[in-house]
Amino acid sequence: MGSSFLSSIGLVTLATNVLAGTSLRLNARNASSLAQSYNTFSALDTAYRPPGRGGDQCPPCFNCLLPAFTCANSGHCNDYNGQCDCPPGWGGIDCLIPQCDSLADGDRRRLREDGQQCECSEGWTGINCNVCKTDNACRGFPLVGQPSDSDDDGVEANMTCYKGGETIFNNFQMCDVTNVKIVDILGPERPPQATFSCDKSSGECNFQFWTAQEQSFYCSLDTCESMTTPGMEKNITAYSCENIFCKCIPGRFICGEDGSVDISEFLAEEIIGPAKFSCDSGVGCKFEEPGMNKLITDVFGDGYISLKCEGGECLHYSQVPGYVAPEKPDNTAMLALSGAAAGVVVLLTCLLLWYFGRASSAGPIQLPEDEAAKLMSDHVPATLSFESVTYTIPPSVTSSSGITGFGSDPLTVLDGISGIARPGQLTAIMGASGAGKSTLLDLLAQKRQRGIVSPASKVLINGRSIPPSSFKNILGYVDQEDTLMSTLTVYETVLYSALLRLPRDMSFAAKKFRTLETMNELGLGDIGSRRVGESGRRGISGGEKRRVSIACELVTSPSILFLDEPTSGLDAFNAHNVVSSLVSLAKDYNRTVIFTIHQPRSNIVSLFDQLILLTKGKVAYSGPMMDCQDYFKGIGFDCPEGFNIADYLIDLTVNAAMGTTDSSGRESVDTSPTDATTTHTPMPSSSSPRENDEEQGLLARTLQPTPSGVEETELRTRHGSRTGTFLKKQASAFLDAVSLRSSRGSTQQNESPELRRIVDSYKESNVAKSIKEEIERLEAGANGLHDQQLPDVAHETTLLRGRKRASWTTQFRILSGRAFKNLYRDPALLTAHYVSAIALAFICGFFYHNVTNDIPGFQNRLGIFFFSLALFGFSGLSSLGLISSERILFMRERANGYYSSFTYFSSKVLFDILPLRLVPPLMFGGIIYSLVGLVPSVAAFWKFILTLVLFNLATASIVLWLSIAFSTVGVASLVGTLIMLFNLLFTGLLINRESVPEGLRWLHEASFFHAAFEALAVNELRYLTLKQHKYGVDLDVPAATILSMFGLRAQSFWWPNISLLAIFFGVATIGSYLTLHFFVREKR
Repeated sequence: MGSSFLSSIGLVTLATNVLAGTSLRLNARNASSLAQSYNTFSALDTAYRPPGRGGDQCPPCFNCLLPAFTCANSGHCNDYNGQCDCPPGWGGIDCLIPQCDSLADGDRRRLREDGQQCECSEGWTGINCNVCKTDNACRGFPLVGQPSDSDDDGVEANMTCYKGGETIFNNFQMCDVTNVKIVDILGPERPPQATFSCDKSSGECNFQFWTAQEQSFYCSLDTCESMTTPGMEKNITAYSCENIFCKCIPGRFICGEDGSVDISEFLAEEIIGPAKFSCDSGVGCKFEEPGMNKLITDVFGDGYISLKCEGGECLHYSQVPGYVAPEKPDNTAMLALSGAAAGVVVLLTCLLLWYFGRASSAGPIQLPEDEAAKLMSDHVPATLSFESVTYTIPPSVTSSSGITGFGSDPLTVLDGISGIARPGQLTAIMGASGAGKSTLLDLLAQKRQRGIVSPASKVLINGRSIPPSSFKNILGYVDQEDTLMSTLTVYETVLYSALLRLPRDMSFAAKKFRTLETMNELGLGDIGSRRVGESGRRGISGGEKRRVSIACELVTSPSILFLDEPTSGLDAFNAHNVVSSLVSLAKDYNRTVIFTIHQPRSNIVSLFDQLILLTKGKVAYSGPMMDCQDYFKGIGFDCPEGFNIADYLIDLTVNAAMGTTDSSGRESVDTSPTDATTTHTPMPSSSSPRENDEEQGLLARTLQPTPSGVEETELRTRHGSRTGTFLKKQASAFLDAVSLRSSRGSTQQNESPELRRIVDSYKESNVAKSIKEEIERLEAGANGLHDQQLPDVAHETTLLRGRKRASWTTQFRILSGRAFKNLYRDPALLTAHYVSAIALAFICGFFYHNVTNDIPGFQNRLGIFFFSLALFGFSGLSSLGLISSERILFMRERANGYYSSFTYFSSKVLFDILPLRLVPPLMFGGIIYSLVGLVPSVAAFWKFILTLVLFNLATASIVLWLSIAFSTVGVASLVGTLIMLFNLLFTGLLINRESVPEGLRWLHEASFFHAAFEALAVNELRYLTLKQHKYGVDLDVPAATILSMFGLRAQSFWWPNISLLAIFFGVATIGSYLTLHFFVREKR
């Protein structure tokens, strides 16, 4: 009959709608049941109706001895008076009304009023105020075995509220139902709750279900036994009852209330026991009964009624049960052995890292006194000439400097630049920000560009065109930004540059001397033993880093040296020292030096031999520095006497670009000068010498004289007499002028007349004509048209030096040493991998200690294999930073000819990847194998280790590939995580191979997680027999049979699994190298 009842209500749909409060049409059976219940309680109502208020006769009074009346909530019917003796917390004639106040009040408790909630006494809680909360609440509570009117104050003072969950005499619990679906359907206005209580002496328990503190049904349980299981971290208390009797309260929710069904018959016929109420400290409680569980599972998807309970029982302190600690597993010997081995490994690692990473105490590095090798003369003088250099950025293409072409027209960055840089001379490229200085320098150095170089552009060395592969052998290039390895010392950084780039037949002593000599020239000798450092780790200063970058190029003694703003970030003294070193290099050793620079101080300007002045990508002047002032004076722009010519030229070109000067060089914007009778020229008078500034020389202004005795500095800020309004106007005009770059499509568009005048004047000048004639003469000499032929630099340099830089073997040895130093001097990642491998090995060994040869042991084995692979798989993502942190350093060093891609990649794999991917699985596997109790075979052990190592190498190589392919670490991390999760899905544990469509089963083969997992499972379980004793039956099952049910193949260790792991490692490693070689290149 219960089955027909469940069918009639249509479990899932009907019960859900009932809890949602939806009005349903009751079937005939439910309507009949509800009518019957209504008639019964109508009789009760009539029985208490006063005489003369309806009815032909007075109905019978309440008598629980009669079949029509019952005592609810396990109330007992008194055989003498027919009234109900209600349990604590219940009152009313039929024990259906909750009592308030507190359990300590006994018979003096008030009944709850209709539609109201109980207000419990202080220290008590629950719908019927049966649960104590504090020890003070138990004062006055009658002690079991003592009369309730006892005046023993000592006993009252020693009462406590015991919340351990175990029933000592009478335990009460107030619970909130936590089944997600039930709570969501009822909503916050009708919270589901339950109360549970037990009496130890009678072995009876009671369970009540409530909604909005209105009782729906109750269950009486008997023949109950309680059991408490203490644990290391938590306690479990369980009540098991053989019999259960449940009954609805007619007219209440799900018991005939309007709009809901009546489950009275279901409770009476299906809920018969056994029942269990259990609580897990820190987790929660649950109420289980087979019939109730089926209802909850079918309707709400949970296996039982889950609860969050708060319990309490007033006891004397002597009655509180003691805590019995469980026995710990006896694995002392194994833990001691494994711990000692791990401790030795950690200790040796720490000592090794300390020994190699300790700071040198030898003091500053000194130049050797007996070294006579100075190989500064083994070069061929090189004259660099360039003509009509034009460079454009196509639409929607961004260069490394941030210049972007918009719309349908390309952006012209450089337009027809010509000039000559000779040996023994210092050639400076000057101009305001955005004038094209760095772009011109990159083009002359033949750096890879994103834009388009005009076919008419010529860059010649001694009148000859040289391919980039030969050109980079005779030049050095110092970038504007320093890219140095933070863990190396200054001496090591410069020495590695010398060892990698100087000729291979040059002795080590000569290379070392050249290193020390270069450091001494740049004032780096005293800091040679200090580490470079980085942000967050103190090292050398920014200016010192700049000099180290220059030293790395000077050490090779190049024929042509390019420097992008070598004085940037340096104070005036060090800036002058750097430029003086360049002068010495150019004049003493006949080198060609070309560099960009902002407004230098006057004593630096005096060191220039040639000047190329740019404005908006055009040449304002290109020629001898000594003729510059006379040239501009000749075209109407006279620099005041005693004024820094560099400041004057920058202000002149910027104001001309903004159109703020007239033909006489005066500003078209009137200002409020110090002398109100004059208007300001773009330069101050001769009585107002200026101080230098890197970026502020964009606006013309009147300046005050520099106080005598105050030294000019490279970064000193000028003090002008401009008003704030004028500065705002000039700044706005400058920004407007600069913004025209984004929309100009030709060289003439948006040019001011003043700028055009300066540019055209230079084109028609004798200086420009003489340069053009010299370029033609150099080119004619290279073609053999006259006797003044300069040597072929690339060819003769090859003959002179052989240009055989360090061999691949030497490159690999040097790069490996550098990588190893970087690894042990920054041991955080290495230490984290080793410590985590050891710690997690012991944690897993504790939980999986001595697995058994039964079905649970089979599950535990698969669990430890899955966890181990997940550990090494996701820890492999730490390889993402190994390449990305050195990406720019690699691109620039390779572009400057330090080494080949192959030697760099090989050294990274050997001394960065292997220590992090080979040692941790060896440590982890060595510890965990014996602790878990896997197959005690030497062959099986080494197969286990081999699988872990190959899997870790395959994972690391794939992650390495991602770190090379994606320049952004965040993107690489996301893609890597998705790849790990995809492979994890097809491991073989989460999805059975047989359940996957046949056309997609290849996904298991494509998962390196699956290859390793199947290999580990086969190695361990192939010949294992599982013995299981259950329900009095002994079962012997070959583990291979269960493996086949999981879709795992018992014959697949070496092929395909181990072979696939090796293939994954090989393919990913080769792919990483090819990506690094062909796609990771410097583009400007």
